[in-house]
Amino acid sequence: MDNTIKTLIVEDEEKGRSVLKAMLHEIPEVNLVGESPNVEDAILKIQLHNPDLVLLDIEMPYKNGFDLLAALPQRTFDVIFTTAYDSYAIKAIKFSAVDYLLKPIDQEELKIAIEKTAEKRKKIQHEPQAQITNLLENLKAINKHNFKLALPTSTGSIYIPVDEIIRCESDTNYTKFYFKNDERPTLVSKTLKDYEELLTDFGFCRVHHSHLINLKFIREYIKGDGGTIIMFDGTEVEVSRRKKEIFQKALEKFTTIL
Repeated sequence: MDNTIKTLIVEDEEKGRSVLKAMLHEIPEVNLVGESPNVEDAILKIQLHNPDLVLLDIEMPYKNGFDLLAALPQRTFDVIFTTAYDSYAIKAIKFSAVDYLLKPIDQEELKIAIEKTAEKRKKIQHEPQAQITNLLENLKAINKHNFKLALPTSTGSIYIPVDEIIRCESDTNYTKFYFKNDERPTLVSKTLKDYEELLTDFGFCRVHHSHLINLKFIREYIKGDGGTIIMFDGTEVEVSRRKKEIFQKALEKFTTIL
């Protein structure tokens, strides 16, 4: 049985394709099945080769990488985006748990990204179609608070609107998510720090080394040494002394925006 990852490169610059081919040649798990300089050719190559993975340039003339994905009714392959810009689109990509690499691409980062893809594809409920659909919907969202966050679980991924997340709690190298309409927490295989970086711009605040909260769901703040927050679901969350000023400034900014 062939366990290699059938990979297609989609990159408009010939030099970029050559660099990627040389790098992929050093990764034994990869079976390079083709390369494309534009969206139209890539569609034909995807239909021909049915790849497991597409290394997809975002910025290309006439049509970009997102146009390619939108043009395909079925996306059974995983995607690793390649881009020269840390653009607004990167936020939507991160929210959808799709991998990306900034150019110039580093050999070790490429190897790690492909290893992650190989692990994802082993999961029973791994569904690239759902992942890419979520990404395209996030890209179309006029209000970023309508983004859905992809949460990797032990079996696959779930997609949750940001405004339905009440709080996140650290559990060693995992994170527990608590939702507005579900009393049961969901355990996610990423650290709280990963989600702090992702959610801070969406009205979330790290108030303790173990707690990241959605400011929208604060019911009451009881002042004290650091203080205690009563959340929408009745949970009491301690504010650490060193986070108190950060929390108060974030809360003031949040209530000013509302």
